[in-house]
Amino acid sequence: MKYIQLVVASAEEGVAKPDKRIFDIALKRAGCSPSEAVMIGDRVDNDIIPANEMGMMTIWVRQGLGKYWTISDESEKADFTVDNLSELLDIF
Repeated sequence: MKYIQLVVASAEEGVAKPDKRIFDIALKRAGCSPSEAVMIGDRVDNDIIPANEMGMMTIWVRQGLGKYWTISDESEKADFTVDNLSELLDIF
């Protein structure tokens, strides 16, 4: 938690990804617009697609079973794709 200022948990909010309301809650609490936010996620369906639809920058972390997802259209394409979190240092 040293580097994290805000955590929004779907279990506490009663809404879960890919429902965009969870993103709206997080953005509102963070006080930023979608264009100022970055979604870093390992699920194309739950993380990348809804964040793209909202206008957020997206980074797909290919790990676990999600790494086998085949991108089939533009809505599934992340702005950046990494294989491990240490690669985020090259982006930021």
